Amino acid sequence: MSELSNRNRILIIDSGGGYGGPGAFLQYLLKYLDKDKFQPVVAFYFYHASPETRALQEMGVPVLFLSGNRALAHYLQSKFLSGGSKWKWLNLGKELLRFLLLFILIDVSQVWRLLSILKRNRIDLIVLNNDVHYHRVAALAARISGIPCICRKAGGIGEGKLFKKILTPWIDLFIAISAATSRDQLENNPATRRMVTIFEGVDLKKFDPSSAHPELRTELGIPADRKVVGYISRLVEGKGHNEFVEAAVSIVRNYKDVVFLIVGNDEAGIDGPSMKYLKNKVQHLGLADYFVFVGWRTDIPQILSILDVFVHCPTTWIEGLGIAHLEAMAMAKPTVVSQNGGLPDAAVDGRTGFIVPPGDIDKLSSAILRLLRDQELASRLGRNARQRVEELFDVEKNTRKLEVLFEEYSLRNQLASKRLPPVRPGSADRALRETAE
Repeated sequence: MSELSNRNRILIIDSGGGYGGPGAFLQYLLKYLDKDKFQPVVAFYFYHASPETRALQEMGVPVLFLSGNRALAHYLQSKFLSGGSKWKWLNLGKELLRFLLLFILIDVSQVWRLLSILKRNRIDLIVLNNDVHYHRVAALAARISGIPCICRKAGGIGEGKLFKKILTPWIDLFIAISAATSRDQLENNPATRRMVTIFEGVDLKKFDPSSAHPELRTELGIPADRKVVGYISRLVEGKGHNEFVEAAVSIVRNYKDVVFLIVGNDEAGIDGPSMKYLKNKVQHLGLADYFVFVGWRTDIPQILSILDVFVHCPTTWIEGLGIAHLEAMAMAKPTVVSQNGGLPDAAVDGRTGFIVPPGDIDKLSSAILRLLRDQELASRLGRNARQRVEELFDVEKNTRKLEVLFEEYSLRNQLASKRLPPVRPGSADRALRETAE
């Protein structure tokens, strides 16, 4: 990495550990990014020895960690002075003290290390994977170094408003993954320099609706004559799992040949408190024979292949777009989603599935029942869902659009450092329009 190369050097900084939607994007981007044009490096703020980070390393991509002190950061963020007070000024003082300690004990060393990485690897472009308020360290390093910085706004709707206002002027370009994330940025941050919407994508080769895995039913103990309604999501408050269980009560009264499959863990794993609570609720409602909990799985295409209906109806948790929903659509599954964040940017009510109000148990159960009872309708909506993903959410096509922007801002940095001859103004914008057509 220290030698000059004709390729554009980009540093992609992930705010988490390579999990969820941002993690899926990272995997897809590095798979389809044109390596003849770009030389990617990935960085995480804290050390993660996970299957996701190992998968990135197996792709031959350098993976760097800015700090190993995750436990201290977690303590300061979630436990230090965590008790609330009726006095607003006291709560504000606690937040300020918490921020100052994080900045002094964690952020300063990470900024210093990041500046060293940028210089040593002669990085042309910084790409932030997830909303900007998760990236105060990288945004500050970009500001100090003068290297162009792109933020891929993948979520964070309604969150971190103060940090966003502070950091937004330091970002050269925001790439929204949905109309919902674009609105959130533009309506709340008038200092936004430039905004482009490029939808999150799905690997259509990986998610093939013609693939069948009947052996998975046997593995999971699901009878062959039962239809499967699936919910694939982390067990986080507001993600809609409680409402899904409550909707099942009404469904099983009217349709017995069904199994509800829940895929995902909470932060503590398969035996975490959220998982235990949900299992106890299922037991209390007398639904134990109808539910299967499998924890987190890496074989999501195979899991989706055995579903008859996919459900994702978060309530207070706001989705940027919802990668699991896109993957289900790619597998030609009819979906039931809530009117939440970017989910309606992918779903079309009555065409790819049904959109219901968040928290409306009656409408949720009615929509699922309708799809269980009407196989012809379910099949038609599933085919429409696949077609919509092919048109708008093909990750390979959308990566080409990202490359145009990556190249434009990389060239700006190279021109500023006099490493390349001038290019025609506006050429990248024209190329982006051509790619989008």
